[in-house]
Amino acid sequence: MEYVGSRPGAVRNEGMKHGLFGVVDGKKAEEAKNLRELSRRIEIKTRGGVIAYRAVISLAETDALRLGYDDPEKWRELVRSRLPDMCEKIGIPVQNLEYAAAVHRDKGHPHVHILFWDKAQDVKKEAFVKPEVSNAIRVGLIKHVFGEEMAALQEMKNEARRAALDNAGGFFGGLIDAFADMTPEDYAAASERLGRGESPLADGSLIYSRFNSEDMRELAADLLRLAELVPKTGRLNFKLMPPEVKDEIRAFLEKVLEKNTDCDREFKKYIQAAVELSKYYSDKPEVHDKAGNAAYDDMMTRLGNAVSRAIKKLDRQARGKAWEENRETYKRQVTESLITELYGILSRAARSEGNKLAYRAGELSKQAKKELAMQLENSGGYDWEQC
Repeated sequence: MEYVGSRPGAVRNEGMKHGLFGVVDGKKAEEAKNLRELSRRIEIKTRGGVIAYRAVISLAETDALRLGYDDPEKWRELVRSRLPDMCEKIGIPVQNLEYAAAVHRDKGHPHVHILFWDKAQDVKKEAFVKPEVSNAIRVGLIKHVFGEEMAALQEMKNEARRAALDNAGGFFGGLIDAFADMTPEDYAAASERLGRGESPLADGSLIYSRFNSEDMRELAADLLRLAELVPKTGRLNFKLMPPEVKDEIRAFLEKVLEKNTDCDREFKKYIQAAVELSKYYSDKPEVHDKAGNAAYDDMMTRLGNAVSRAIKKLDRQARGKAWEENRETYKRQVTESLITELYGILSRAARSEGNKLAYRAGELSKQAKKELAMQLENSGGYDWEQC
């Protein structure tokens, strides 16, 4: 722990001689003045038989720069958001988690070291993590870090497949062959192109707004209230909800948009792109309004289903033995996960709609050039420089 926190390349905490962050003995590791006193805690624990787990998460420098991991706080957010999943897979109750981590800025190899343990471990455990468990953790991390890019590629694939089935060419036209039957090798190659910045999808869409504690408490309370309103039997599908429950879920989603600038920005981009697309087909304002309203309703349905899944997860936890003891922790975790999921849905949809808009604009541009060429031909002289 002392080496990880203070070695050359470790990103130091402001005014400190070490770069550790986390929770040790109920205190924030980043606020500890004395590194030796901090490491003494884990020394005592491990001498008593507690297993200390070590993990390293690293990225290629190009990926780190592209995805915003040149900011140490981004690494800290990654650790905080993924540790509950890592603990669950290894068998550490999240309420018993203690950990210390540090970000290292090594040339070409930015990474974060994590040490974590079960502060209440009272049974003998085998100090071994099965390969399938570590692989599952690795997959979860990959999906989290690269999820937006992979989702965008999958959306392109889905659009191409739908276009092929409709026999209409679709707005991805020429990409049908490339994406409709993509092999794992093709997918890897596409990912590599993203990494080199050869695609407009190379701009990672990640949620940057901090989760304000007061907002989270309010939204968590609203989510818990929604759980009381939804039907107790049948499928938790937004379209099948009673009208009054739909209204409550929409009100909840509007509050999320109000409180989270990232979600609100992507939501508005999606609606605006739908409106702009409608302008290529009609100049009537009522048609544009209809397109905006349809996009709003469609997105509320998609987001409403995500809320339904969160309610189902919250309901499962409420029936568990540890609910009363960890009620506030569970509520916040579910709410933060939900907002992250809502942002993912919104950013992918906004990007997809933006791609349609860009493609449509490009097609019209080509048509305009053809019409100009015809005009020039009819006027008796071609000036291809203008074409």
